[in-house]
Amino acid sequence: MRVTSGTAPTTNSPSVQPWRWITVGLAVTQLIAPFVVTALAGNFLQTGATNQALITPAGYAFSVWGVITLLSAVTAAGVLRFGLGSPWESSLLIDACLVFVGYSGWLAVAAQDWLWASVVVAAVMVGALTHILLLLVRRRDDLTCPSWLATLATVSFGLYLGWLGAAIFANVAAALIGSGVSATGVWWQLVLLIAAAAFAVLLTTMLRGTWGHLAGVLWALAAITIGAAQRDSTVVSVTAGAAALVVLAAALRVRRARRR
Repeated sequence: MRVTSGTAPTTNSPSVQPWRWITVGLAVTQLIAPFVVTALAGNFLQTGATNQALITPAGYAFSVWGVITLLSAVTAAGVLRFGLGSPWESSLLIDACLVFVGYSGWLAVAAQDWLWASVVVAAVMVGALTHILLLLVRRRDDLTCPSWLATLATVSFGLYLGWLGAAIFANVAAALIGSGVSATGVWWQLVLLIAAAAFAVLLTTMLRGTWGHLAGVLWALAAITIGAAQRDSTVVSVTAGAAALVVLAAALRVRRARRR
């Protein structure tokens, strides 16, 4: 393990330093974008197909975006100051830039009800976040940055992936409803919910049960459980609750196996 506990910045590479600055700038745009889009398009998440699916998380859950975007900005600032000190830092930062641009892009296309386009944008973000977390979790020994920064980055991007990796299936549901599929249809939404749970278990295993990702997934599934109950869909609500327990069990199993 090469992650350090000190506070001295790592050596700056001429090739990586510009990406650190770009990452900080784009992380800040995530804090601003919701206000800009809401001012131009209104609170679009409360209307239309984006809020009709039975597997849509309860409204309170979307507050997690504030935590995610703030953590992203703090993480980017930490990386600018200290660097990650790994041979793959530039690759990670390019992925982070893609994610941060994608967030603003997702808000813009979703506000226009371009729902399938929003699914594509979210899928690209999930792919980039998965690569980031695989680097941070499975190649942690490459890092020479302060240990707190490695932990912060892993938690921040993990929470981002956990939430978005589950929420993207609600995006698919919204897109299908926007294309004419019944919003009250239970079975096709159960299929999406089970797929979301299976994807979460897969990522949980790949990412060795890292806590940030697990927290994001459980937050999403708990909110889907409550949201479905609010829409009087007991079957979907119970299934989402069971899915959360399955993901939690998978994470605990992976972490227990690693301790042996």
